[in-house]
Amino acid sequence: MDTLTENIADEAQGLDLAVLVFLVFIYVSDSEKDITPQEVQRFQTLMNDLHWTDNEDMCRALTTLRFNYTATWADYEAGTLVADSDAIARQLARFEQEFGSERANALKAALADLVQRVSRGPSRAGVRFALGESRGRASARQELETLLAHPTPTLAATEPRDADIDPKPEPISTAGADPWTGARVAIGEAPVWQGGRIKVRCIAAIDETRDTRTFTLAADPPRLFSYKPGQFVTLELPVDGRTLRRSYTISSSPSRPYTLSITVKRVAKGWVSNWLHDTMAPGFELDLIGPHGHFTCVDRPAAKLLFVAGGSGITPAMSMLRWLADTGCAADIVLINNVRTPDDVIFGQELQHLSSRLGAAFRLAIVPARVSPGQSWNGPTGHFSEALLRLLAPDVLEREVFVCGPGGYMAMVKTLLQARGFPMARYHEESFGGALASAPALPAPQALPVVQVAPAPKTTAVAAPAPAITTPAEARLVFRNSDRTIDCGSDEFILDAADRHAIPVQSSCRSGVCGTCRMRKLSGSVSMDGQTALSDPEIADGYFLACIGQAQGTVIIDA
Repeated sequence: MDTLTENIADEAQGLDLAVLVFLVFIYVSDSEKDITPQEVQRFQTLMNDLHWTDNEDMCRALTTLRFNYTATWADYEAGTLVADSDAIARQLARFEQEFGSERANALKAALADLVQRVSRGPSRAGVRFALGESRGRASARQELETLLAHPTPTLAATEPRDADIDPKPEPISTAGADPWTGARVAIGEAPVWQGGRIKVRCIAAIDETRDTRTFTLAADPPRLFSYKPGQFVTLELPVDGRTLRRSYTISSSPSRPYTLSITVKRVAKGWVSNWLHDTMAPGFELDLIGPHGHFTCVDRPAAKLLFVAGGSGITPAMSMLRWLADTGCAADIVLINNVRTPDDVIFGQELQHLSSRLGAAFRLAIVPARVSPGQSWNGPTGHFSEALLRLLAPDVLEREVFVCGPGGYMAMVKTLLQARGFPMARYHEESFGGALASAPALPAPQALPVVQVAPAPKTTAVAAPAPAITTPAEARLVFRNSDRTIDCGSDEFILDAADRHAIPVQSSCRSGVCGTCRMRKLSGSVSMDGQTALSDPEIADGYFLACIGQAQGTVIIDA
């Protein structure tokens, strides 16, 4: 072969290599025809600065493509250059024959590196892609990585035949397609969620105990999560054709901003908690609102801290403990965690790890109420008591105290501390669901969802459009904007009455904490006990919480 022929062949080969690289870029970035200017700019940076690769064929391809970039784009937009997996496979098979296995494998490794750099580049678009904003993108990248990681089929096997062509190939399942998920998010590049509504996707569901599960959520499109440890969020859940809102404490720490976790305990009559355990799985998408709440040690820095947690009340304490450990806090910390049995310890192994990690600065006491015969247990047992408090935190009067658990548990702890003369300005508590014993009844004729573990109590079953009220009608609610008037009992919560008459009211915690059900009265009197979401000026302006508000006489509501 003469020199001129060799040069022509080399030039043609360089053009084909350039086309292959372009096809790989387009396949991962424009699989759903939604390529962004940021992604194009990122690829141009890789094309113009070749320091990221030492593969000679890749350098030759990008150098050639740099001078033919506009024409190659024009061919792609005109449809004469098709970017699909078959075209890429045929090109790879050709170079396998021309280069030999060793050189071809080196080229495939360089192409795989290109795919990773395009996916995890510092642009927001690259970050968004890496977290799987588009299932098509995730599927395309997975297919390419598989193609580049395995031996290339022979050229004959890759040539299309009419009988073999499937005009609509089966999509690759994207469940767990990207094992890195939030790990590709670059701090400083991805936007930060600091509050409001956000769409999230469940990426993991892990059992902590036999009836408690942690759900790990990632933002979609990707965001880094910013909140205060101990706060909670409200989930919007599509349950049985309705959108229900429930609040759950964030159990993860903002010091680990890539994901956000909630830890949910299944309860016998917990409609939503059972639904979450039975339905929420990796890949499930939902909206999240928040963060809410003032139950956090961040706003109350102290040299000595005491966390008292009953059962699943450990979740905000765990969020704060993780944050304290991750930020190198030197505070003296005591945690008293009361549980039913040793089998009911949530985060048991991680608590032991934190104890080891924090050393003498952290005193951990897990106290089961009872231990089964023959079960090994070396620590204290019983219920929370003054003797236990004296043993574990004799200097309690010097500590900032954070308590979370069932309503009766918190009341007992609070009473005990008051009797000790504790300065209650340094006492803080948090609870969800304490104001409501069971889920509200659904409007007729809708039945409870099949995922409910326990049968619906007869007192809440709906058999007619207007079920009887057990309490005499001593009050009246006038919803001015919706032109609805209903009767209710003076000791009936306004939210319960609204639910019973199918009047939509946004709600979440149902215990006077989150403020989601805030409403405003135009006239009348509403009594509330135990609310923490409204300020004195708001109450003076007529605002109340429907979940714990009780009407006294006739109340006209601006709703």
